[in-house]
Amino acid sequence: MVQLRCQSAQGKRIAPVRANAGIEAQYYQAMHAMLRRMHKEVLNDLANAYKAAEPQIAQDASPLARLVKVMDQLTAKWRKRFDDAADDMAERFVKSAQTYTQSSFQAELKRNGFTVQFKPTRYVQSMVQSAINENVNLIKGMTNDHLKDIRTAVNLSVQNGRDLSSLSEALQKQYGISRRRAAFIARDQNNKATSVINRARQTELGLKEGIWVHSSGGKHPRPDHVKAGKDRLRFDLTKGAYIGERWIHPGEEPNCRCTWSVIIPGFDDD
Repeated sequence: MVQLRCQSAQGKRIAPVRANAGIEAQYYQAMHAMLRRMHKEVLNDLANAYKAAEPQIAQDASPLARLVKVMDQLTAKWRKRFDDAADDMAERFVKSAQTYTQSSFQAELKRNGFTVQFKPTRYVQSMVQSAINENVNLIKGMTNDHLKDIRTAVNLSVQNGRDLSSLSEALQKQYGISRRRAAFIARDQNNKATSVINRARQTELGLKEGIWVHSSGGKHPRPDHVKAGKDRLRFDLTKGAYIGERWIHPGEEPNCRCTWSVIIPGFDDD
């Protein structure tokens, strides 16, 4: 393993690598495009079925049975589409985050006088694959929950004798919830992927310590994260920092945009 060391005794701080907003936006746009197409088709097909059944709604069970059949067909169709797309969508996102993270850290090292060539090591590949698997599950989970909540909205509309306008309004609200969930997944996973890949590369270079850097972003910053940044908290890259009565890494908690400055030790550091 390569062991980075400074020529000076006191060591050197390397500027943090922050998640790329463009990668986050592309990932969100990919999920949102699929979600928008699904919502449009589901809304159109349900509207046609609901219009045909509307005169009988609240009079007998047959309208609900017909709508459930339509919903079953739509659910099977769109679940398969998202299942087919999830692997490619997740892989493209994580690989983009990997390329950006490695090149950014590499450039920062070079700016400080260190030339390092990264190789596709087994450890980094396992971290990348784990991130891909997590995102596949998140995409599929978002889809399943969206379709499940649409089914619930249809059932409630029929049971309560509501008209198509009320159902459309309920479905539009559900679409908004899922759209915001896609935005959260893109933002949160971009932070996590950047953190995990960067930390893996740094530990492979024999680097052991970082200094917590608060993001200074977000409407509701975590007070303990703010304090860690203000105190320039030093932490073990493998173990993490002890914050909020548990060991965590920057970017690990939901919506955390924090990062760290890695420390390249001096020649006489242990």
